[in-house]
Amino acid sequence: MAAPVSVSQTNVHSIRVQSGLEALVARVLAAEGTAGFGFTLNDDAGVARDMAAWDAAARIRNAPLYALLGGARRTQLPVVQDDLPAIAPDWDALRKGIRDSRWKLLRLDPFAWGSLEKIHSIAAVAGNRGIALLAPNAHPWELAWCAMLAATLPVETSIILRVPPQSVSMALRDQPGIGIDWLLEPAFAAIRW
Repeated sequence: MAAPVSVSQTNVHSIRVQSGLEALVARVLAAEGTAGFGFTLNDDAGVARDMAAWDAAARIRNAPLYALLGGARRTQLPVVQDDLPAIAPDWDALRKGIRDSRWKLLRLDPFAWGSLEKIHSIAAVAGNRGIALLAPNAHPWELAWCAMLAATLPVETSIILRVPPQSVSMALRDQPGIGIDWLLEPAFAAIRW
């Protein structure tokens, strides 16, 4: 998968979200002048920058990310509680596990794997296995990213949480970009880009 946009500027800020966790929030400015945003609740700013670049690409094309990547709009994505461990971000071990039919369902933390491209590569080799995307902190931004990412994948996908879900399904937002409501966190609006 090619780079989504030519980026002329990148900024990353650390904010404290309402739950007390630290978030790294990225803004990329595409060469065309369109801004895109991304985040992570871990310490890998690369995840936030990758997400922001895809957000900018979808905004430039005035489409939700799933449509940009040829995915299908799913009106509801299943959200389930699951305490089984996510597959560690080790490409060689993952391929061996898939080849040996170790898993029927691939439980992936998209924030640990690092990029949309890696999740798409995994889906390409997953065969008929389903994929479950972990929202590790059950934050609404994580849920929205997992839902959008799931809609871009060609395999059956669900969202898993480590805590009981508030709802058994999640709907996608149809706005251009990655569909995250950034204003759910007051600290986001306070960032001086």
